[in-house]
Amino acid sequence: MPQLVRKFLASERLRHAGIAIILAALFAAATIFRPLDISIWSIQSKMFDKQASGEIALVTLESTDTSTGAVVANRQLVDTLTKLDAEGAKRVVLDFPIRKSGSQDLDSELRKTLVGLGDRVFLTRTVRSDLLESRGVAETDQYFSREMRFVSSDFETDFLDFVWGVEPFFADNRANVPAMWTLLAGEGTPARPIYPDYTIDMASIPHSTSIALVDGSSIAVSGKSVVVGATGSPARAVKVPDQGFVTSSLVHIVAAETAKRGSGQSFDWGTSITVFAIAFILLLAALRTTPRRRVGYALWMTSIAVAIFITSGLGVRVLFTGPLGLAGFYAILRFTANFKRRHLNIEQRSGLPNFVAMNRDMGNRIGGDRLAIVVAKIARLDAIFATLSQGDQGKYLRQIAGRLSLGEHGQTIYYDGGKNFAFVLPSAAYNDMRGHLEGLRAIASQSVSVSKRDLDVSMTIGVDQSFEKSMSSRLNSAIAAADQAREAYRPVFVISDFEADSEDWDYSLQARLEDALSEDRIGIKLQPQADLQTGEIIGAESLARWVDEEHGDISPARFILQCERVGRLDDLTKRITHKTLRAAESLLEDGFEPQISINVSAIQFVDHRIADLVEENLAACRMKPENLTIEVTETARIENFSVAREVFERIGKSGVKFSIDDFGIASANFDALSELPFDEIKIDQVFVQRMQASKMARSIVSNIIRLAGETGLTSVAEGIEDRESYQMLKDLGCEVGQGFYIARPLTLAEMHETLILQRDRTHFTRRIG
Repeated sequence: MPQLVRKFLASERLRHAGIAIILAALFAAATIFRPLDISIWSIQSKMFDKQASGEIALVTLESTDTSTGAVVANRQLVDTLTKLDAEGAKRVVLDFPIRKSGSQDLDSELRKTLVGLGDRVFLTRTVRSDLLESRGVAETDQYFSREMRFVSSDFETDFLDFVWGVEPFFADNRANVPAMWTLLAGEGTPARPIYPDYTIDMASIPHSTSIALVDGSSIAVSGKSVVVGATGSPARAVKVPDQGFVTSSLVHIVAAETAKRGSGQSFDWGTSITVFAIAFILLLAALRTTPRRRVGYALWMTSIAVAIFITSGLGVRVLFTGPLGLAGFYAILRFTANFKRRHLNIEQRSGLPNFVAMNRDMGNRIGGDRLAIVVAKIARLDAIFATLSQGDQGKYLRQIAGRLSLGEHGQTIYYDGGKNFAFVLPSAAYNDMRGHLEGLRAIASQSVSVSKRDLDVSMTIGVDQSFEKSMSSRLNSAIAAADQAREAYRPVFVISDFEADSEDWDYSLQARLEDALSEDRIGIKLQPQADLQTGEIIGAESLARWVDEEHGDISPARFILQCERVGRLDDLTKRITHKTLRAAESLLEDGFEPQISINVSAIQFVDHRIADLVEENLAACRMKPENLTIEVTETARIENFSVAREVFERIGKSGVKFSIDDFGIASANFDALSELPFDEIKIDQVFVQRMQASKMARSIVSNIIRLAGETGLTSVAEGIEDRESYQMLKDLGCEVGQGFYIARPLTLAEMHETLILQRDRTHFTRRIG
């Protein structure tokens, strides 16, 4: 059962159907749909012309006294009753009040005539007080009603004055009076409310005036039940479908004819909604494609129309507005959902579904289907859009989306309105997800032709395969992975590339990082740098360090990336720069002026904020700007070299030097080296640590050192772990080095002590190298 509920809730259509059923039931229970019910019943009354049985006749008296409300001339009544007795009428019902005429002899004769008819004559009485008061209905004089048998001529109207149902009994303080229609229908009539079948043609009911009856030129009444009624009585006039106002006598006659046919039942809104709702749910569950659903909807609506027709023929009253309300509410919900899908969930420029739509579409199936979330980030998109019209921008985006959809049949591509496209892939279908996406990227990265112009496409791809997290968390992770990917050497980045430990993507890390930044719990250590030719320590690289109270040492690779993801990288850089310059000031007090390096991400050179940060910190301390080196990391991420060069030149005017970090791997390439005014090349430790075992690595290091010498740049090697590597770099002419062989990262106090020992040659007995 819980699985069925989850499946029900997972389907948007089934959820809408459930809501529509509840709303339809509430509206039907509150009779809000009643005007529509009346319209349907009125239409049903015109669908057939059924003939009356002929066993019940109506005789109307022409003479009335308007001052008393339908009091007939007693003489005409005596003659009519005498004729009915003589013709052998089975029973006679007088459906009007009888009043004294003022003639004692005539009234006495009428009384004798009534008594003479015995059990075959019935008088009517209005039991319901609301009819007596609101319609001014008069009652039969006690002189005539004494010892007579009565039936009720009551009826109940709706707010439009229509009569749709008549009770079998009406009760007052004196007795439980049977309704007239139960008498006319005969023995065996069920004691339940009757709902008159107005498809019975009232013109087929035998009818005569009292004058025509007495003259013998009218209907035969032998063996029939005869209702004698009065004409022109507004107190007894009611409305019926397709007829307008008629006497209440006709309503009871039609009710009796309905009962004789065995019809007149009623099914309330609960029955109709239940039957059609079950059919509707089964329809939605069985039909999965749009064309089939549309056929199903049409058949379901047709079934309602057929049911309306059939119930009209059977003379059964059913409230069909419940199912119709269900259809109406469902249509409104679907229209609203589709409107949102077209407008609120669609990126207008491209016409593609946005990431809100992706969260909606995928949120309920991510965990069970083991889908990989893939995000493709388009590089330099803003620069491309600056040259395109709105329409051409949409064409450009749609062409890229079309290429990305080639990877999986029927693929839906989502676009966030910025630089990111997203889609999902079934992990089980691809043994080599990275290889598949690299191939897809190669196809999608071909130039796009828009308005006879060929435009470049550059992208990186991020993948999240952590199946247990929420859709929104996984999408954010895939976006961060796309940011971490590098066009030049790692264009597809899978989230597991960070570390096997799932804590890399634990969003609680963000909360702890926010606390650490707020409480200034991220500090620095200084890793000494030595002149490889003399062995003396001449500088240090400032390294960020965070010791978490709960998890201990947190790797800089993890929390620096997290800072970038949550927009706190500038804040971290500001704090590290401030602490580094304060440390340099502390060393300066004892006369030490080492070259101090700080790390700054290349993405921070998109504007002049980093220049402002450096200048403000230098102005607040006594450190000489020429003693500060900025190591620029991941220079491949620089998208606009023109802006970056402006920032470099502004900072460089003060004397600050720049180093290209991790040179030799694709994140620090020749493109950046040739475009920007660097003072130093830092050889990546990957090559330094392989020099002894690999001729290729040794050759790369040698050529980088020679390149630095020929261009006037300082060469710095990192990752020196042993004496052999140190000596090899020294022999190749490398100028500066750092690594665990020289010294591990030191606290400020340890760095201070090391420099003092180096200065005091009498105590500094071990020269490095």
